[in-house]
Amino acid sequence: MTEGNASKSRLHALPNQARTTSAKAFAHSRNIRRLRILLPLIAIGLVAAFFLNTQKAEPEDPILREARQMTATDDEWVTANPRFAGIDESGNPFEITARAATRNPAERDLVELEFPQAVQGENSETTVVKANRGLYRSDANMLELIDNVQLEHTIASGTYTFEAPNAIVSINDDVVTSDNGIGGAGPDGMAIKADRMKAYNAEGRVILQGNVSMRLFPKDKDDATKNEDSE
Repeated sequence: MTEGNASKSRLHALPNQARTTSAKAFAHSRNIRRLRILLPLIAIGLVAAFFLNTQKAEPEDPILREARQMTATDDEWVTANPRFAGIDESGNPFEITARAATRNPAERDLVELEFPQAVQGENSETTVVKANRGLYRSDANMLELIDNVQLEHTIASGTYTFEAPNAIVSINDDVVTSDNGIGGAGPDGMAIKADRMKAYNAEGRVILQGNVSMRLFPKDKDDATKNEDSE
């Protein structure tokens, strides 16, 4: 190839190279524009996913979990055999069961219970309270019992049983309170009456106030004889 022909070839090739360079530059610029749009969208998606995962990781309110199993009846939610369990602020377990539960959607923190029963504590120190009707307040973690309230409080010294027209179970404080007159029995057949009662499950004690009456019954003759022989 002569020198003239080579020069002509280089001259003809210049426009094609310029067009190729221009096309690459255009494609690169278009990719940059796409990234400017996509990157903010990806960032928003990651932030949204983070918050969704954070919400899912939070412990679920047992009342809200039970609500998902409730069936709608008119303006109320009803479920059979509900069970609410958890740990109070002192780290002690508690459990609330009932034959049925009803909640009005307008008052999400209130659940009406039929034949509720609450159990607090474990091992040798437990409190069991039951009644014909009850109202659980999830915002305060409190159970109000109405009609034929029966309480069984077990501590190291023995088991005490009480009956009252109503009572309040404070789950967080691990305390059962009754202010409308109580009657019951203690270890060895002790008969008990009082105007007010407060049972501290975590501390293993019961406080009676107002016209307190306690009657101690003698043990059986055989038991008394055994005690005399052992002395």
